[in-house]
Amino acid sequence: MTARDVTGVETPARGSTHPRPSPRPRSGPVPGADEPTVVLPPSPGADAPTVVLPPAADTTESPTVILGVVSPAVSPTSPDSHDGGMSDGLALSISSALGALAGFLSWLLAARILPQAEVGLASAVVSAFILIGGCAQLNLGIGLMRWLPASGRKAGRLVWGSLFLIMPLSGVVGLVYVLIVPELAATASGLASPADGSIGVGVLLFVLASAGWGVWVVHDFILVALHKPWWAVWRNGLFAVVRLGLLLVLGAGFGAQGIIYSWVLPIVVWIALGSLAIAVLTRKFARRAEGSVLPPRREAVGFLAPTAVAQMGSALLYNQVTLLVTLRFGPEPGAAFFIAWQAISVIDIAATFYMDSLAVQVAREPLKAAQLARQSQRRLMVLFLPVLALGIMLAQPALLIFGPGYAEASRVLQVLMIGLVFRLVIVHELGVRQATGAALAFSRLQLANTLVVLAVVAVLPTPEPGTTTDAALLPIALGYVAVQVLSAAWVLVPPALRRRFRPEVKT
Repeated sequence: MTARDVTGVETPARGSTHPRPSPRPRSGPVPGADEPTVVLPPSPGADAPTVVLPPAADTTESPTVILGVVSPAVSPTSPDSHDGGMSDGLALSISSALGALAGFLSWLLAARILPQAEVGLASAVVSAFILIGGCAQLNLGIGLMRWLPASGRKAGRLVWGSLFLIMPLSGVVGLVYVLIVPELAATASGLASPADGSIGVGVLLFVLASAGWGVWVVHDFILVALHKPWWAVWRNGLFAVVRLGLLLVLGAGFGAQGIIYSWVLPIVVWIALGSLAIAVLTRKFARRAEGSVLPPRREAVGFLAPTAVAQMGSALLYNQVTLLVTLRFGPEPGAAFFIAWQAISVIDIAATFYMDSLAVQVAREPLKAAQLARQSQRRLMVLFLPVLALGIMLAQPALLIFGPGYAEASRVLQVLMIGLVFRLVIVHELGVRQATGAALAFSRLQLANTLVVLAVVAVLPTPEPGTTTDAALLPIALGYVAVQVLSAAWVLVPPALRRRFRPEVKT
């Protein structure tokens, strides 16, 4: 009852009840244990007699290959592997939510102790280095979650090769970016403009922040793949506390530059400490492994090339939208929109990270890919729809905490939250495509959604002087909702039509 896939590796035939072999090789039968006889009942309505199969031969020397994913080199004995990946998804979601929530609170503190224009200038710098770090990750974080479980003794090579590619790339791109836009370096240097003095300190801070943020999220993905998902939660939680403390100490005295210091200093320290922890965990993982399988270069490039481009689109969506609004509409409306956008980003990023965990779940149990995808959809909606409903109700009082100027964007935030309801459909579809290796389909959906949102922001006319913040920003929010509705329809309608009109074939 086995069939050969395209790679020539024997895999259980569809519909077979024969148990999948353990990924851990056995040198012989367990002493005292009888090999079970497998009895397959006849299909309903069939006249064929019941077939009794002899014990299956040990085929564990060749790993099962499903969609380019191989069985793990280390047996998934972690408690997290027995809950359908719920712990992995929750840990990643909580980690991202903590980071986003800390960012939200830091902007709240900044809004209370600094002028709104200063907050707008600092937000442009932070958005820029987060954008660069996100783009330069090349989606290697998801690649590591797909490939680390099977990498075994070569785990160190896979991990450090990825990290030493991302960090220099992020730093170089950050250097080029800040030299092209020296106003960012001026803000980080505590200057009003580049003409007011040396921007060397600002350039250094920006490059360090870009390089560190490039591997920040990748560290979380590595911890999940190494069966330490809750380490990522503690890591992000402590980072948030330290960052908020530094803002309280430095914000009032250094202005916008103090906000930037509160980001850059903890990033540098946390990346150094996190790299040491990952070195120890990776070595332990490799020692416990009984084999090693790395993806062929062609397969790795085939997955990373399109998904890396799509990840750049995701980084643009989270960060470039606010930068465009600030540049086109001014620092004060830009600051109000930035806070509203941060609020929906907390939920969007948490949902995305929850779905990212599907990649490591499928890597560990490739034969359950369809079941895991359905489970993730139900859990995604149960976790995040109530949060969105609460956000819509509390939008105005939440923004009022920042001040009256920010509260003018409360209706904008409510509309953005409505758009995020439809965005959840897209987030789930992106997670499934990514986990199953459908790289081109993943890239098309992510880029199409992002580029249309950016186009809406870029082509909307700037408001006349004296226009209220709400009236100026509401068209952007409505455009975002329209894009998410169309994208969700693109995901849901064609498969529904195919199921309706395709004739059922009985076998």
